[in-house]
Amino acid sequence: MSLLSDNTTPAQAHGRGRFDATVELNRVICREHYVLRLRLPGGFPPSLPGQFVQLGCRPPGAPDGAIDASWLGGCEHAWQPGDTPPQAQQPELRERVSVLRRPFSIAGRGDDAGGSWIDVIHRVVGVGTAWLAGLKRGDAVDLIGPLGNWFTLPAGKSMGLLVGGGVGLPPMFYLAQALYEAGWDAVGFVGALTADLLAVTFVADTPPDGQGAPWRCVEEYSQFDFPTVVTTDDGSLGMHGRITRGLERYLSAQTREDAAKTVVFTCGPNPMMHAVARLSASHSVDCQVCVEQAMACGMGTCQSCVVKIESPQDPHGTTDAGRPWRYRLACTDGPVFQAKEVLW
Repeated sequence: MSLLSDNTTPAQAHGRGRFDATVELNRVICREHYVLRLRLPGGFPPSLPGQFVQLGCRPPGAPDGAIDASWLGGCEHAWQPGDTPPQAQQPELRERVSVLRRPFSIAGRGDDAGGSWIDVIHRVVGVGTAWLAGLKRGDAVDLIGPLGNWFTLPAGKSMGLLVGGGVGLPPMFYLAQALYEAGWDAVGFVGALTADLLAVTFVADTPPDGQGAPWRCVEEYSQFDFPTVVTTDDGSLGMHGRITRGLERYLSAQTREDAAKTVVFTCGPNPMMHAVARLSASHSVDCQVCVEQAMACGMGTCQSCVVKIESPQDPHGTTDAGRPWRYRLACTDGPVFQAKEVLW
């Protein structure tokens, strides 16, 4: 697999679609976080790190297949006292059901004689992800993908710093695989509020360094021979402080020549990515961000995942500092953007 340049035709235009998958594993990583591996027997279209899928977080076929369309046109219906009105027979009215799909970054993929598999990592925060958490091997899940654009590897660069906070880690894991195959070096940066929210697998008998030195202590990166800096806000594991503290320590130790070959790739909460972008700029290091926006469709229809991006061409407005901006969609124009273009 190779990462493509910015002017390449989007991969999803050649193969995205709706697919039926079955659960191959659904494993707890840490408190509230699961890694879900989905098997697609018929294969999955080409995908790249940064792209995502939209998962149906309810039994396939519900509620869509249960809707009685006859009453949508205003037809009259009669029922006896005590009976349930026909309109209330839909599953989303009878019980708590996640009607809209949910977006999840691809955390990894593989292709073999049995088709394809993809990994997603989710945290239980509501009815949809609670349904995902209860899935067992062999259960059915439907998905749409691959969607969105991807990280790119600029010419002349050879070092990637993978900065992932919270559920921003999945695209970093997939990217680590791509960097390894492209012959790049990399360092992972993993951060969370506290130790039991670190959604990674630690290498046995290799605890992370408390001063922020990169160690091969996280399996998702060490399998590619990449070291990791681990931080927790409360100091319960690794370096005490936010993930930007570990990144600042590393960038400050780089030579000018090192910085010229480095790209920071980041995904996580917007305040974290904004801080990472500022820090990268202060050290003259390129930075690409994978934004996390709420999405209803994931394909540009609902227009709900807008992001302000600097755009001299046909701007929607101008900032107080005089920068022209235009709304872009995270689902189709992104989710990956050049950090210097994002108006936080």
